[in-house]
Amino acid sequence: MVAPGNPLGIRDARDLAGGRVRLVNREQGAALRTLLDDYLNRLGVAPDTVTGYNNEAHSHTEGAQKVAFGFADAALGFRAVANAFELDFVPIQVARCDLVVPCDQVDSPSMRILLDTLQSGSLRKELRALPGYESSRTGDVIAEL
Repeated sequence: MVAPGNPLGIRDARDLAGGRVRLVNREQGAALRTLLDDYLNRLGVAPDTVTGYNNEAHSHTEGAQKVAFGFADAALGFRAVANAFELDFVPIQVARCDLVVPCDQVDSPSMRILLDTLQSGSLRKELRALPGYESSRTGDVIAEL
């Protein structure tokens, strides 16, 4: 999550190094912090070169607030939270979410309703209208085990 207009031109994790960007990181153990650490490691960027690396937010909302109020230039968080705070968003990874359903539950009435909803064209259309969401595979059965 970055300030409106992305004034520092942040494009990826590499841009966090060198002291130009004040980051709000997530707390140790948070998935987004682990993701950032992985990116920095693969890029050969030492965490101590990232200003604010140890400045932690304990929620996406807390990080967004710090950017919105000018206490930081970038924070780790979800696009929906950035949108709620009228911030810009620079994705560092696309996440695919799968729903795993035990075979003996697939044909239960409540699961059929859920699966029918996930597979509906109207839901896919609504998801496509949200910035940053891709819905072409929403509701697809990817495996039966």
